[in-house]
Amino acid sequence: MNSIDSTPPIQSAAALSSFLKTAHGYDLNRDAPPVDVDRIAELLGICVSEEPRHDAEHAITVGKITLEKDQPARVWINPAENAYGPRRRFTLAHEIGHFCMHRSTNQTTFVDTKATMNRRESFWNRFESEANNFAAELLMPGALITSAGRGIIDQFKADNDAEMMPITVFVQQMASRFKVSNLAMEYRIKNMGIKGQQATDISTT
Repeated sequence: MNSIDSTPPIQSAAALSSFLKTAHGYDLNRDAPPVDVDRIAELLGICVSEEPRHDAEHAITVGKITLEKDQPARVWINPAENAYGPRRRFTLAHEIGHFCMHRSTNQTTFVDTKATMNRRESFWNRFESEANNFAAELLMPGALITSAGRGIIDQFKADNDAEMMPITVFVQQMASRFKVSNLAMEYRIKNMGIKGQQATDISTT
């Protein structure tokens, strides 16, 4: 397994996509959605462990990444907190965000709880806020949101002889397609500038 220094610092999910294509010939959008976050971790040389840990130290931990020099990055995903598939995917994407963006800091371990992975509660913590944004953009790339969204809206219009699609139904179908939570998808499309009660078309801003 490669050490953490084998991969250069990467400051965005878009930059990671370019790196994976150049360094590994891997197009993360090719068979997505959903984005294969486990395959991405593997290509980056990140060791992922999910064995149960029952000590008090890990009881409230959702995920954890250790970034020791000359060692592979090691992620632990707490199975008790990540039984829900979309939650696990976001946790791993969040830790990948730490790996890509935060290896140049003096901090070698990031321990994530429900608070650090909550957008509102993590707002004032730069590292956690950045990792949350990175995870959202990795799991829900703008180009895929646009292409998949247009297909879903067009199919709904055809099936229901409708001119518009309720935004709540759109969010649910998109979340299912991308294997993320409804809340994560709702936040992502709002962040892309898609608002209102009805969806008629979709484009990135």
